[in-house]
Amino acid sequence: MIRLLPPSILLVVALAGAGMTSVVYRAENAADRIRFETIAQAAADRVGNRVRQHIALLVSTHAFFAAAEEEVSRDALARFTASLGLEKDYEGIRGIGYARLIRTGEEAGTERDIAEAYGIDRVVWPDTEMERRTPIVLLEPPDEMNRAALGFDMFSDARRREAMLAALDSGAPRASAPVELAQEITDDKQAGFLVYIPFRPQADGPVAGFVYSPFRAGDLHDAALGGSDRLPLTFQTLDTTGEEAIPLFRSPGYGESDAYKNLKTQSVLDVAGRRWTFSVHATPEFRGRVQHLYSIVTGATSLLLALALAMSTRFQIKSVRAARALHAASQKAVQEKDLMLQEMKHRIKNSIARVLAIARQTAANSDTIEDFSHSFSARMHAMANAQDMLTRSHWSQADLRELLATELKQVLGSDFDERIDGPKVLLDERTTQALGLTFHELATNALKYGGISFGEGDLHISWTVTGRRKHRELQLSWVETSSGPIDTSGPIPTSGFGTRLIDANIRGELGGQLERELRPDGMSVRMVIPLADT
Repeated sequence: MIRLLPPSILLVVALAGAGMTSVVYRAENAADRIRFETIAQAAADRVGNRVRQHIALLVSTHAFFAAAEEEVSRDALARFTASLGLEKDYEGIRGIGYARLIRTGEEAGTERDIAEAYGIDRVVWPDTEMERRTPIVLLEPPDEMNRAALGFDMFSDARRREAMLAALDSGAPRASAPVELAQEITDDKQAGFLVYIPFRPQADGPVAGFVYSPFRAGDLHDAALGGSDRLPLTFQTLDTTGEEAIPLFRSPGYGESDAYKNLKTQSVLDVAGRRWTFSVHATPEFRGRVQHLYSIVTGATSLLLALALAMSTRFQIKSVRAARALHAASQKAVQEKDLMLQEMKHRIKNSIARVLAIARQTAANSDTIEDFSHSFSARMHAMANAQDMLTRSHWSQADLRELLATELKQVLGSDFDERIDGPKVLLDERTTQALGLTFHELATNALKYGGISFGEGDLHISWTVTGRRKHRELQLSWVETSSGPIDTSGPIPTSGFGTRLIDANIRGELGGQLERELRPDGMSVRMVIPLADT
């Protein structure tokens, strides 16, 4: 029976791992579904909000017409639309225009008005058998595509006519079914739609025409969604108001991938009386390159655990001594892990405390957010450089020359190897962090006030090490030489955060000594720092 114990453990743990893997797999699918539906709904809302924003713009234009109590002139409409910034802020809308409601046979006045307003000879088109016509007499901005639409009788098209009649009945903005706009004169054609609002010069008077806007569906969706290539989704929008679903927009690749058939959804949008069905499919990029990563890790870990337990049980049965040795090794591993965790906790707390202190002091000494961001980012880079050097040495020590050269190059933008003189010194973690920030602050001050980066001053840094073992000291001299005389009559400023940070690092953190001297030809800083015995 004892011999059956290892395979029994293997089977039980493997089954438990399979159950855990199944739970994680379902959780991943549920999380992906929730994330997908959230993104899809947000995309649908962005399209709907974009359309409503444009319709609100059209309503304001209608109010502009109503305030005039007559058809506005081309110049007035041009000034109004120019103030709206259509081309800059309202992508997707082709423009804002006015279509006059006339009887068939009254085209001459409309053609004359188009010629006077836009300087082009344009007859009302196309031919029609309808009793009424709604030719476009105003359309801004007057680019090449919009000029091509002037004179077009929108009442001659059934879908446009249906929308205009719906707007007449309701008195509210009404959208048309998908159409090809009269502006589509290029090879890059898109489906479009129009939104109409009837215009009555007098509140209780007859309708004189329609204030309207043409939309290119592709441009509208790209503007709302930020471009179809920015989301790991594909989209399709259909006009499903009637029995027939009419395509309005379809992003590249929609429906071509069946990798995520279960990740698809639909939303219904009400667009000025039309029903749009917004469909979204996920692409293979939605989950990234590795699918069900956590499930794979859980399954592999469970299997490895089952094998490890079975082998461990087998070894325990074979030899009590091996079991005791394994137990001792396990206890040691646990202790080392706890030690590592405690060490990591200690390091993280120290780093967080240092970052918080720097953030508070930088904020207190910054006049603007930009000043805070620049100063705080620079100091974080200084800490990061020190961290990087310690990481490369497995958090044991860092080279003083390399730390100093890195900070000088980062702040001053030049190599100062020829101006750095001193023996090789290895610093422990605490000294590396403190000196990294100190060198950053000194270099920043030299850049601001010494003119070194412009060749107007010079900098020389040297150090020596005195004493032995526990009594070793690093004596470092930082000498800046200015190109012009310096006023030394007043005291050296000590109220700035950078100065206080240097004092806190050298005197407070490292227990060292710090002396500053402002001379007529520059400034010198002398530091004496105790060194740990390495």
